[in-house]
Formats: sequence, structure tokens, C-alpha cells
Amino acid sequence: MKKTDHLHEAKIALSARSLHQAEAETKNVGADRLANAITEFIEWRAFSYWLRLIVETQGFVSEPLMAVLQEGCPGFLEYATAYAKQHPREPEFLWLRFLEWTDERLFHVSIVEGWRHALGYYATRDPRMDQLRSHWKQCRRTWKLQPPASFPGFESWREAAFQRR
Repeated sequence: MKKTDHLHEAKIALSARSLHQAEAETKNVGADRLANAITEFIEWRAFSYWLRLIVETQGFVSEPLMAVLQEGCPGFLEYATAYAKQHPREPEFLWLRFLEWTDERLFHVSIVEGWRHALGYYATRDPRMDQLRSHWKQCRRTWKLQPPASFPGFESWREAAFQRR
């Protein structure tokens, strides 16, 4: 058996296990509650994509962005600072800290109740996530060549992302 065949089979097996786990976990949550959580999950992922674009393009966290984070995500900047102090040799990826922070703070119930994998599984396969990723990739390419004169606010960036087909 070729190495590529083995890798392909491993991917298929992993995908099947992941689907099986997600389906099993849906028994721990009602359909409406899961659907609402998926929407919330996607909204926070949208914010993380926007955050990543701004910070990676600017190369730092500006004062206006800091204000947005302090207002909309109280405690996050302190969390990121504490993490950086505990891991001084690790590169700082603010958006990764943000994903950890949202998972721990906002989606803790899904973890405790045993349906966090289902939430992630179905959210990442939602067409809205495809729209977000596509918009993020396009902005990243464009902004690397020519950063915008002023960065869009989250709401306008998010609206543009969800208008993509």
C-alpha cells in the first residue's frame, strides 16, 4: 500500500469518527439550542477572523482595537497578557488566544454538557463559515498588497463576509 493511500484511508476514518461523535453528542442538546449555539459560534469566529486580519496587517494592537476588545470582550486582553507571561517563548497569536478565550468563556456549557464536538463539527461545515473563510482569505491577499487607508469596523466587515456567495 502506498503512503498516500494510507493517508487517504486515515483521513476517511478520522472523518467518520468525527461525524459519529458529533451525531452521538447531538443527543445531549436540543436541535433549536444547537442551532442557536452554532450561530453564536459563527459570529464569534467572524470576530476572530476580523481581529486576526487587523492585527496581522497592522503588526500590533492599536488603541481603537484595544477599546473594541475591552468593551466587547471584557477580560480578554488580561487573559492574553497572562498567557503571554506564562509562555514567553511562544509567538503571540492574539486570534488563537481569542478562540481559546471564547471557547472557555462562552461555550463552556457545551463542554460541560457533552456537546462541544457537535457544536464545532456542525459550525465548521455551515455555509456561513465558508463565506467567512473566503472573505478573510480575499481580504488577507488584498491587504498584504495594499492595506486599507482605514480598517473596516467589525460589523461592516462581517456584513461584507456574509454577502459573499
